[in-house]
Amino acid sequence: MSASVSTVDTMSMTVGFVGAGNFTRALIIGWTSAGILNAEQIWASGPKETSIAGVKNLGVHTTTSNKECVKDKKVIILSVKPHILPSVLEDIRSVVTRDQLVMSVATGVQLVTIEQRLPDCTRIVRIATAGTTCSVRQAASVFSVGKWATSEDVALVKTLMSGVGICEECKESLVSAVSALTAPGHMLLASEAMADGGVLVGLPRRLAQTLAAQTMIGIGKLILEMNKHPGVLKDEIASPGGVTIAMIESLEKAGFRGAIIDSIAEGHKQSLRLAEQASVNNC
Repeated sequence: MSASVSTVDTMSMTVGFVGAGNFTRALIIGWTSAGILNAEQIWASGPKETSIAGVKNLGVHTTTSNKECVKDKKVIILSVKPHILPSVLEDIRSVVTRDQLVMSVATGVQLVTIEQRLPDCTRIVRIATAGTTCSVRQAASVFSVGKWATSEDVALVKTLMSGVGICEECKESLVSAVSALTAPGHMLLASEAMADGGVLVGLPRRLAQTLAAQTMIGIGKLILEMNKHPGVLKDEIASPGGVTIAMIESLEKAGFRGAIIDSIAEGHKQSLRLAEQASVNNC
């Protein structure tokens, strides 16, 4: 469910993505399909031509120079792996100004780490989101702000990210937890398992996949729109002696609930490890 977009004007600004991978591609598709930005407003950079090929066909400007991508853009988006970020920040430092907003999606990399690598008073926002879902405008995003970010920056980030899903501001100490919770891997595995179960009981593969995916979408919308606890909804649909309660019993015996909880806890630990590695690399 996409949140409503505020009245912040985005059609006169320019955006530069440092990094042209899957996340960049997904966000470009989401923003342009939502009418938040036009392709002509967007730049993306990568180390070589092959690395920018995936976004070039979206109609955006591309370059192999990070500095060209960053220079004079209103918003800079750091869309690279955490271990690459220190060298990227060193590369663009000379062209970043306090007139620009820097948004980072590098997993685990804290605001202070970026602030130490860029000029004083650089306005920085850190974002956690499942990038792949941005392309279909169903992302779950949070952001935290650096010490020099302004209220106007907050409004702009909300406008941009609410255009591709839901977006909330939170403390930076919670960002790693959000990264783990919203990572789509466990949901994809669950959807695949549901489809496999459908095939096992006789459904064609394509039909099983479609029904499994739509069921996940429907339950998500139900929770958000009815604002009810999932346990309450589960109790409402689990009839005595019915199919639903029999399936729940099987899942409980298999440790389904605990496995999901453990996977999120492990994802959180990994995010914290990445943050520690980024901090060490910054020294």
